[in-house]
Amino acid sequence: MSSRKSSLRSAYLAAPAIILTWGVSPSAKAQTLTAEAAPPVDEIIVTGEKRQTSLQHAPLAITALTSEALAQANIRQLSDLNTQVPGLTIAKNGGYTRVMSIRGIGFETSDNISSQPGTSFHIDGVYISGAYSLGMDLIDVDRLEVLRGPQGTVFGQSATGGVINAITHKPSLDRVQGSVEAATGNYDLYHLTGVLNVPLTSNLAVRVVGDRFYHKGFARQTDLPDYRLDDADRYTVKAQLLWEPTDNFRLLLTGQHFEANEHGAAQKNIYDPNPNPRELTQDFPNRYKLNFTLADLTAEWSLPWAEIKSITAYQRMRNPNQVDNDRLDLASAGFYDNLKDWSNFIDAYSQEFNISSKAGSPIQWIVGAYYLHEKKTWHIVEYVGTDANPVFNLPPNLPNNWPYNLDYTLDTTLRHRSYAIFGQATVPITSRLRITAGGRYTAERMSNYTDTDHGLYGPPIYQHPKFNPVTGKINIEFDLTPRNLIYASVSRGYKPGGVNYNSTPYFVGLTYKPEQVIAYELGSKNRFLDNRATLNLAGFYYDYKNLQYQQEDPIPYQGGVSNIPKAYIYGVEAEGAFAITQKLKLSANGTFLNGRMTEDYDALDPSAAHQATLQAAALGYGPFDEYTILLRAAQVRNTKGNKPPKLPGFQGGASLSYTTDIGSDQLLLRADYSFRGHYNYRIFNDGVLDKVPSYSVVNLYGAYTFRDRWQVSLNISNLFDKAGVNSRYSNPFGRFTTSQEYIPPRQVIGSVKYSF
Repeated sequence: MSSRKSSLRSAYLAAPAIILTWGVSPSAKAQTLTAEAAPPVDEIIVTGEKRQTSLQHAPLAITALTSEALAQANIRQLSDLNTQVPGLTIAKNGGYTRVMSIRGIGFETSDNISSQPGTSFHIDGVYISGAYSLGMDLIDVDRLEVLRGPQGTVFGQSATGGVINAITHKPSLDRVQGSVEAATGNYDLYHLTGVLNVPLTSNLAVRVVGDRFYHKGFARQTDLPDYRLDDADRYTVKAQLLWEPTDNFRLLLTGQHFEANEHGAAQKNIYDPNPNPRELTQDFPNRYKLNFTLADLTAEWSLPWAEIKSITAYQRMRNPNQVDNDRLDLASAGFYDNLKDWSNFIDAYSQEFNISSKAGSPIQWIVGAYYLHEKKTWHIVEYVGTDANPVFNLPPNLPNNWPYNLDYTLDTTLRHRSYAIFGQATVPITSRLRITAGGRYTAERMSNYTDTDHGLYGPPIYQHPKFNPVTGKINIEFDLTPRNLIYASVSRGYKPGGVNYNSTPYFVGLTYKPEQVIAYELGSKNRFLDNRATLNLAGFYYDYKNLQYQQEDPIPYQGGVSNIPKAYIYGVEAEGAFAITQKLKLSANGTFLNGRMTEDYDALDPSAAHQATLQAAALGYGPFDEYTILLRAAQVRNTKGNKPPKLPGFQGGASLSYTTDIGSDQLLLRADYSFRGHYNYRIFNDGVLDKVPSYSVVNLYGAYTFRDRWQVSLNISNLFDKAGVNSRYSNPFGRFTTSQEYIPPRQVIGSVKYSF
């Protein structure tokens, strides 16, 4: 097995170098422009590893999406990014959680509040705590940067797969400016947004943003026909105050609030008797609310020899949900299982200080310190029954301690403190060769208290796990020519372990181990044809240890997170752009991913364990009888050879845009095609429950800009109205149902925008 892994690693890491050799061949260098000279592909400046550099000179796999690109692709939330970025897959989990995976490193334990995502999300350098907050809208974004591969040195824990960083627009001291936009579309959609920037004095400016977005639900519940799901009812307000008293000091204060009050996601049971993907045979009204507030203060000092930066932030998230847990109606299921309350609360404080070299310094370096304090609270109330008067018509003000058919309650509070110091430097060896090395030490401290059903399923739990990881990176980059760069890197990513909410398990531990990824990557950045074309390539191999996943225990209510000992993941990525003419541009990306779990390991699928419980019940045994427990324990399966989850064999997309001047006005036309291959949602590789099928989508966009101030646009997404499956989620609790969520149907949106 080791020789096979070694040969695979060599083959895939060699792929970018082979393609690069072809790309800079003498024949390619000799190509000249046609008579109609095309402009160069736009150069994008990125923050990358917390220092600004050109996208084409950054020696790592990074994609940057501008605000214009996001608008043209109708990307409002992170879940809309599928197929837009190589290696990135974003799936919904249970309707209210966004699971981001980069190159197969994701978040298989989102049903455990102590666990951390494998891909971290940042807004202007502030780490956003918890996967529940990722349902907010992307507002006033200047560009979205996606860093692929472990970023454990500069960004730290929870960046095992990579980092998504939203860089927003900032206040300007130059002049009063802003915009107003109104949009409407099918499903009664309306969207209103306004931006206003006002310089108050020569060194003080304010920027205010407001956004309101609504559309009727894409799907309906058959027993509640007027209660539509997959709706949108959201607003965001944001204000920034910039103060620049001197040329070398600036202070930016930001406050923003997002709120969603919706019916919730359409989660269709795979055994729903209705074949229509937009109709759900359900009788309990789902409910989804998200309140997110972020306040941060960024101070920057420019010294003659260095740049100093401080980021202080507070965030507050409230996410109460109400869910039809059986995903069917009483007549179809024969019972009801309703989550009257599934609430997730987070309060987090963070502080970062860093000092970095000046731009253009011979040695580029950064050192810093980071602190994070999170308080997370989980509250669950579940009702189960078979009576003719089920609780799906519960009044909204029903107290959570109401005893009618109460099946399960859980209250847990987790406090998490993380302390870190880090440093990284890039040293030039020659004029063309540079080496980057860095490291990070983190101290993780957790404190957890859990009470399940007031002690019915075991005594209250007090746990205090500690972790002290060291992560790092070594990177070598070499300029083949001024326009062609190759790099090779080895990096270590880390995601902390945590606690389970069990007290007397059969074999699932009370705690679980941290994840670790050792990543080997070879890549290249290339510009051709007088900068008319770019081609960026990366090949990688991951040594993946202690993959965290959700496992059931033979004793009911004692399941939790466990660890798959070893796996490997490998793949290749490509993305590029080509200015065919002055008016016509093509861009594309593609990813191939594969991997395997490599050690014998027995895992108990929650769905299989539940079926064993039903079999035992048919023979007259209760859930806690020895026969039932042993029968459940016998359902374990060896996962060796299984494919890690969230690994589409192939995914990618292409965009063709045409821009032309009509007098002093401008017309832009764009067509997008995207494809996401099939993948397994969980580690169990159960074809019926886990296989998420592939889909493809075509989007169209057109905009006409006139008088340099007005713009009218038309956006048609999912042109052929495909019912592509975004995710297939098997609930590890309750009735262990499997449901799938679909991508949005065809949307036609027209808008008018005025800028001043």
